[in-house]
Amino acid sequence: MTKVCGRDDIYGPGLPAHYGEHYRAFVRFARKHAGSTVLDIGCGYGAYSRALIDEGTHCFGCDVNIGYLREARERDVPVTAVDSILPFKDRSFDSVLLFEVIEHVPRMDVLLKEAFRVARKNVLITVPNSENLELMKANDVTYAHMLSSDHVNFFAADSVRSLLLQYASHVSVDRSDPIYPFWFAGRSLPFYFLRVLFRAGILKPRFYSRLYAVARVREN
Repeated sequence: MTKVCGRDDIYGPGLPAHYGEHYRAFVRFARKHAGSTVLDIGCGYGAYSRALIDEGTHCFGCDVNIGYLREARERDVPVTAVDSILPFKDRSFDSVLLFEVIEHVPRMDVLLKEAFRVARKNVLITVPNSENLELMKANDVTYAHMLSSDHVNFFAADSVRSLLLQYASHVSVDRSDPIYPFWFAGRSLPFYFLRVLFRAGILKPRFYSRLYAVARVREN
């Protein structure tokens, strides 16, 4: 008998990545822009903190979920449980990471204020990209992140930039993690043909699933 799917079979909370299954593009992003001391807010299981520690970065993690932090501690990631106010002095870290965090936080203004307070150099942020939703809807497709039931904030490049400029001296936002049409062609001749065209730069992706922001801390 075929199971009838309900809402809970389609929508679910966005869970943090485990070490070894984490998205390595985030590590490259941090490596490029972060300083030598890093606070990973919303660190989850500590996957990104652990990866950065392995590369020689002094990284500290924090999260509201005690269960997540237990696994992070098992991987020798220094962590602490926090709610809204961070237990750190002003400018305690070169960089602060907010990877896939602020879309989950109703009072993100409080969190951002704290993040910029404890950062000396910059705050690095990634969020799901919610641009082009109407166009994608018209073509009966959607981003996978739109199926996350615990997202309360949705961002386009301009809205992220405007938000962060309330706290930062300079903000750069890049659209990244492109969606390639050859992914939907199967392992067929069109798949390989389109892949060559995109890799050669002859064709350019139109849709990007994520936004990467670097926000420079204001000097006192």
